Amino acid sequence: MKNVRLPTRAACAAAAFFAVAPAAAQLNMELMQKWAAVTVVRYTVVGQYAGDTMIINAGTSGYATVKDRVEIVFDWDQSTGTLVDEPKIKNFPSDVSEPRNAAQNCRPPTLNGSYEHATVLALKDRLGGQIEMSFKRDFPAADMPTACTGGSQAVPARSIMRNEELVVPGTMILAMPASGGGEQTVTPDGRSIVYADRGWTWTYTPTPVR
Repeated sequence: MKNVRLPTRAACAAAAFFAVAPAAAQLNMELMQKWAAVTVVRYTVVGQYAGDTMIINAGTSGYATVKDRVEIVFDWDQSTGTLVDEPKIKNFPSDVSEPRNAAQNCRPPTLNGSYEHATVLALKDRLGGQIEMSFKRDFPAADMPTACTGGSQAVPARSIMRNEELVVPGTMILAMPASGGGEQTVTPDGRSIVYADRGWTWTYTPTPVR
């Protein structure tokens, strides 16, 4: 990637949001002026995951219903699209229920440990006004049926590291709390922005810092 500063994803999302807004939609000019005057925003973020998830480190048949949660607080410079100071991260244990075999009428796996869907470790700036989120996923040791209802194969535990983008939504979206749709929406009270992505629901509540 060339070493250039691109428009932030948040800015692009906000621009697209207003570009497609119906002509009849009523902009909240007071909110627009409020956020336009803010340089640093504090985002309090709650990420909640829910979905059918593969929880075994081998094969394609070990699934369960998984829920997870993480809470993040970070300060964001809207003018430069960069983090300010060190983010605060709080992880919660994953909730795993109904372990099952994806093959119908086959024995479910036996877990010999805990599955952790995402333990967020760090946030850092990326080029283009984006945030890179580093997290760890822990697969437990398990016994997996080898022939549906036959014997079992021991599957070792495994941890993997991943880096993914954490979206930073533009605060100007709050100026149209009655609109939205798609991946980004605004809560009924007009205070938070909700972003849905691959089983995760991220709720961002911004407050001005300076």
